[in-house]
Amino acid sequence: MRPWIERPQSDRIVDKRAPDPGESPSNAAINLRSGAATVVAAALGAVAGGLAASKLPSDKFAWTGFALVPLLAVLELFFKRLVVLFAGNAQTARFTLAGAIVVAFYATWFALRAT
Repeated sequence: MRPWIERPQSDRIVDKRAPDPGESPSNAAINLRSGAATVVAAALGAVAGGLAASKLPSDKFAWTGFALVPLLAVLELFFKRLVVLFAGNAQTARFTLAGAIVVAFYATWFALRAT
């Protein structure tokens, strides 16, 4: 006697319907839309980083993270609408968009402070 249960091949469910063209966007459309959302998030992060670099004192680096709070709050407010652009994957959407904002913010901050 085997310790596991094997299912016969006939128990597998296969969807043989033709896909509905209005059902879901293609992977290329999802990639384009999620890429555009990421670029917009990075642009907003860069603008915020530029403003923070020009307005905040240079000796108060620890305070720069507070400049990101409004952008991250806006991200959470519109999160349900933005998840659609990532094919409903909430973890990917949150990680990608927040990461783009933070990386662009600090890249701009350090670029402006280095000059």
